[in-house]
Amino acid sequence: MIVVRRVAIVLFYLLIAILALDALIANFTTAMPGIVKLQASNAVQPSEFDIFFWNLWWVRHAIFDLHVSPLYTHFVVYPFTSPLAGHTLALLWGFLSAPFQMLFGLIPTFNGIVVLAFVLAGVAMYAFVRQHVQRASVALLAGLIFAFTPAMVQRASVGHLDKLSIFWLPLCLLLWDKVLETKRWTWAVITGLCLYLAWLTDFQQAMWALLLLGPYAVYTSLKSRRRSGTEKSIKLHVSVPLWLLLIMLITFIIPALFVPLPQLLEASKLSYPSARLEDTAYFAFQVQDLFIRSANGDFTIGWLLPLLALISVPFIRRDGERWFWLIIGLGCFILALGPYIDVGGTRIELPYVWVHRLLGNQYRTPMRFMTPAGLALTMAVCLTLDRTVFCWKWLVSRVKAQRALVAGLMLLFIWDYDLPRPFPITTMPDYQAYRSIAQAPGDFTVLELPIGVRTGFALVGRGETLQYYAPFHQRPTPTGYLSRLPNEVLDYFYSDPLLGALTLSHGLPPQTEVDVRLSQLIRDWNIGYVVLHTDLLEQGRIKSFGDLLNRQPLLEKMGEEGSLVIYKARGK
Repeated sequence: MIVVRRVAIVLFYLLIAILALDALIANFTTAMPGIVKLQASNAVQPSEFDIFFWNLWWVRHAIFDLHVSPLYTHFVVYPFTSPLAGHTLALLWGFLSAPFQMLFGLIPTFNGIVVLAFVLAGVAMYAFVRQHVQRASVALLAGLIFAFTPAMVQRASVGHLDKLSIFWLPLCLLLWDKVLETKRWTWAVITGLCLYLAWLTDFQQAMWALLLLGPYAVYTSLKSRRRSGTEKSIKLHVSVPLWLLLIMLITFIIPALFVPLPQLLEASKLSYPSARLEDTAYFAFQVQDLFIRSANGDFTIGWLLPLLALISVPFIRRDGERWFWLIIGLGCFILALGPYIDVGGTRIELPYVWVHRLLGNQYRTPMRFMTPAGLALTMAVCLTLDRTVFCWKWLVSRVKAQRALVAGLMLLFIWDYDLPRPFPITTMPDYQAYRSIAQAPGDFTVLELPIGVRTGFALVGRGETLQYYAPFHQRPTPTGYLSRLPNEVLDYFYSDPLLGALTLSHGLPPQTEVDVRLSQLIRDWNIGYVVLHTDLLEQGRIKSFGDLLNRQPLLEKMGEEGSLVIYKARGK
């Protein structure tokens, strides 16, 4: 019966995920999440699945094919070797997904991770909340509220596998409950490893988990034993020995001293552009965002959760646990407000300023602190529902009425989160030419034209989305999108006379000069193939780039496929 119940819980969240990701599920093996338009435009692509698509492949390729560290690469933004410790690499997903990439292919594996992230977030939140409430239906509601927020759907629609992995937050809290309950060092070790794996998934996940787990560990450790509603909650109120806390921290810190902390410290010495406080203010959550819907899910948690949290306040009274979560939610909300607020023409600095400086002025998206805030507010609401609302005389013994109320709230949240809205997808052109290039012998570079190089702070050129095709041709390429790149890398692609023209930053140099420069580039970069994307160029540029490549003596035209014109280096 227990197994059946657990399977049913998983299926419940899977069904909600299918509802939210409808079009992606229907095109599971061919489509990618979000909208990408390959067109002659300088508009920034709304989806970034190409980054994480490449991430998954690169981690597998580096570890299992090349037997090198996946934390460095020259396979994108060639000829530079870029450290990836500060990049949104989602290292753990790349490692765990390696066998599935080989068995099912990269697209189904990518989409499977998207679905799995939603289900795991719901199940983990359910399991944590279930430790603190008497009614399973309330815990089921908590999983839905936390796992399917507009921010989660937004992150899915832009392909952010790292930020989708919020299941680490309730999982770390759940494991700490096990430490409290058992007082066994093994659970302390598992909790520390959980924090470490969260970091290997994304630094933000570890930061958010620590932001919640730190205060929660202190609160639960110092709290005196008192009788509560269930036997479980009595166990959870027992103080924890300090040595168990130290074991947890040591288990988290020691492996991080090998990977990824040293690589991150090494990368921090590079001249990464800093985010100004004014830049972070652009990505700050606004107070009015609590009560309106936004087209960008990162700037809303719907209106229902904050409304229910506000209604819960008068019913909290002396329940310390609910006050704890409300205070944590408020603290995370204040961080999400960004570096400052303006009141009557006076600028007031907020605590996010300290976080920004502590992280080397590299973290620029304060609104994402609404993720841990959402967990805390969900706890406050669900505890009030379980301990107050369902204890009212006319509800306390009416189980069907309680379940009906929970079901009604589920439907309201599904409506508030706009989960039935069609999920955006893109089916990228499937070019056989890239697979043929992958089969070609020898080591060489693939030059995609136009060149596009992008970071989280700047963009040079057009076509950085072509990084999507790197796992198909499996060769280094100058095109790419990494979340952190030194200033000199972007300057190189912008200022060089030839590369500046190939990134569409400048016009082509005179014919004699450009022909010589291209010949030299082919030799220096060991270019094996040049792929011209006519769908990314205006008609005039298609002609000028085509003339340049057609008269190049080191290249021979191999043919065309769709919008591609393929050239091969002679002798390759």
